[in-house]
Amino acid sequence: MRTAILAAGAVALILLAFLCLPRHLPPPAASKPLIPASFHAQLEQGTLTLRGSLPTESSKAAILQRAKELYGTTPGRVVDKLTVDTGVGPAAWVDNVPKTLPILGHMRERGSIIIDGRSVVLSGRVDSDRAKATLLRDIAPLTQTGLTLEDHVLAAQVPAQASTSSLQKKLNEVLSHASIEFDSNTATITPRSRATLDQLITLLHRAPHTAIEIGGHTDKYGAPDYNLQLSRLRADAVRRYFINHGLTNQFTSVGYGASKPLSTAQTRTGLQHNRRIELRVKGVGDL
Repeated sequence: MRTAILAAGAVALILLAFLCLPRHLPPPAASKPLIPASFHAQLEQGTLTLRGSLPTESSKAAILQRAKELYGTTPGRVVDKLTVDTGVGPAAWVDNVPKTLPILGHMRERGSIIIDGRSVVLSGRVDSDRAKATLLRDIAPLTQTGLTLEDHVLAAQVPAQASTSSLQKKLNEVLSHASIEFDSNTATITPRSRATLDQLITLLHRAPHTAIEIGGHTDKYGAPDYNLQLSRLRADAVRRYFINHGLTNQFTSVGYGASKPLSTAQTRTGLQHNRRIELRVKGVGDL
């Protein structure tokens, strides 16, 4: 009888423990809500600054690669302040950001794109209503993913003649300090000259509807037909570089050979002046 009573008591204690134990255990941890992805890009005085929180390293790498293609690989041209956070949720718009980065280059002085997960805010100043319409069209890859567009772009009417004259002056200034060079007897642009081209791209991004002639020139040494062909190939290499970096200008590449020398001096410096690429603003094209 005693044994039976002890056994019954032990069973009762075990049942009581099972009933009471859950009350003293900590509740299961609630899953932490994911943070919406965010993105902020600002282009000012040729420097592109990127900020925000992204869900994956691959999305960040794609944005950085496109940014450097458009705005240059020179240190300081693209400032990376993007972060990748496992607490950030996926967002359909993230993969479309690289498609819209060229928009910033079409704005004057400063432009920005801000995405907070629900809306995309586009800010800056452009030269005309037509340029603004182009920007609003090019932002479509983001708005098509469900983001609401907040348009803060101002269209400033600038006389075409004054605008093209100012652009020509700026292009000449860049080329007066750094020429575009090629490997000997080829149309291969030297690595050092790509930094010069990147400066020109920054200027041309702000005038996407301007028609530009790219003129190639050589010195007088070599057969005239050879020099003419080489100068044309070099001008076309510059045109392709511009297009591959997102420029939408109406480009015409022309080879002049040795027909338009800048210097008659038979010195190394004189010959270098004659071997050159020139950019000429031809007016506003209907793009």
